[in-house]
Amino acid sequence: MFVSRRKVVSFLVLACVAVVTLGHSHSHSHSNSEEPPSFKYSKSANEQYKKETTRQEQKATEPNYDLYVRALGSTVFISIVPFLILFFIPIDGTIEKQPLLKVLLSFASGGLLGDAFLHLIPHALVASTEESGRSHSHSHSHDDEHHEPHDLTVGLGVLGGIITFLVVEKFVRMFDGGHNHSHAGGDKKKNDDKTKKAKKNKKDDIKIAGYLNLAADFTHNFTDGLAIGASYIAGASIGYITTVTILLHEIPHEIGDFAILVQSGCSRRKAMLLQLLTAFGAISGTMISIYLQGSGDGLVSSLILPFTAGGFIYIATVSVIPELLEGSNKLSQSIKEILALLAGVYMMVLIAKYE
Repeated sequence: MFVSRRKVVSFLVLACVAVVTLGHSHSHSHSNSEEPPSFKYSKSANEQYKKETTRQEQKATEPNYDLYVRALGSTVFISIVPFLILFFIPIDGTIEKQPLLKVLLSFASGGLLGDAFLHLIPHALVASTEESGRSHSHSHSHDDEHHEPHDLTVGLGVLGGIITFLVVEKFVRMFDGGHNHSHAGGDKKKNDDKTKKAKKNKKDDIKIAGYLNLAADFTHNFTDGLAIGASYIAGASIGYITTVTILLHEIPHEIGDFAILVQSGCSRRKAMLLQLLTAFGAISGTMISIYLQGSGDGLVSSLILPFTAGGFIYIATVSVIPELLEGSNKLSQSIKEILALLAGVYMMVLIAKYE
């Protein structure tokens, strides 16, 4: 009886040892089947890591290539369509086309002012408010003791654009020899020479306005390119919507710029070629926007947009509108010009509303 008990106890001990040993060996073999500890330091592991890294790099570079193609394609499309429309604008520098040219100049001034006050400045204000709101929430600790002064960045940017364009035009006139001195006495020949010289200087002054408008248009196209690049970074669908919006915005704007260049003394062909050159501003803006991946948005909203708005305001009020006050004062022509100006503003209202 004692022997049988001893056998039973021995059998139970052996059974327990066997179960523990089998369980340990099963778990050890299972872990070995997954990955031995030394595998991650082996050559095979390094090769596998390199393959995964290469695959991730390829996935990172392929979308960027598509991003450049889509964004630049949209930029070129936006630049080409208004250029083709210019072929159907029946204006030139002849006297017969002056009434129609004045109407288009009125439309241009309305578009410039509407673009500045309804598009560029509001965008800059929104971005500036968001930026100051973030800094204000972190730095403002005593609401009852003091208040932060309001942001002057956008207003100073607009004034900077106006003053810069004024200074440029003053210096161009100064070094161009555009002087109009009057001297008492002299014969008729001298007076005729003075009259011819005054007309020549007047023509040169108008050309200065045309080139200033080109500079402002180049800057404006640059900001449009930045917007296109940033929109495609956010997503293809957003990029397509932005493309359509900017296209609708650019068509009336380019027509107005074309009229300003023709009034400045450019031929139709020269005006169209100069307009086409400003497309490089949009292309460079798109490429820079994608390259920086939107990191330069603060600079654009705080400096470039207000500065461009100031340039548009200067061109519309100093260069274009004074031209409308000269020449014919017929009631019918004046009504057409005022309606064209309002139409230019209304176009920008619609675009800003659905933007």
